[in-house]
Amino acid sequence: MSPPTTPRSPYRLIHVQGFTLIELMITVAIVGILASIAYPQYGSYVQKTRRTDGHLALLSEVQTMERCKSTRYSYANCELSRSSSPEDNYTLTLSKTASVFTITATGQGLQANDTDCKTMTINQLGARTPDPDTSNCWPG
Repeated sequence: MSPPTTPRSPYRLIHVQGFTLIELMITVAIVGILASIAYPQYGSYVQKTRRTDGHLALLSEVQTMERCKSTRYSYANCELSRSSSPEDNYTLTLSKTASVFTITATGQGLQANDTDCKTMTINQLGARTPDPDTSNCWPG
């Protein structure tokens, strides 16, 4: 004979595994703390990478000026080939005489908030400001 079976109750308890509200709130708090630390550093990193746009524009325009001088023997009749950097983070201006020029890149848009390197210049001798030895504006 087989042992008698007991009928199963439709109201039996089922053990469900999951997260409690406290565990979820602790996780959200940890993520919030990490985000509050990481976001400002990310913004600073993005700002520094936008400086490359200004460097590219300045160095490209130095080449434009030197090509012009090699054919006209003076900077007096030379002009910039563009008025802004390739990604429009900087506006470019030119100050020149027959033998000297200075190209200035001034931050615009979000890059105007770059207090360390809002304005960068380079001249016909390759002298750059802010000074590359004392600032982080120029790659070393």
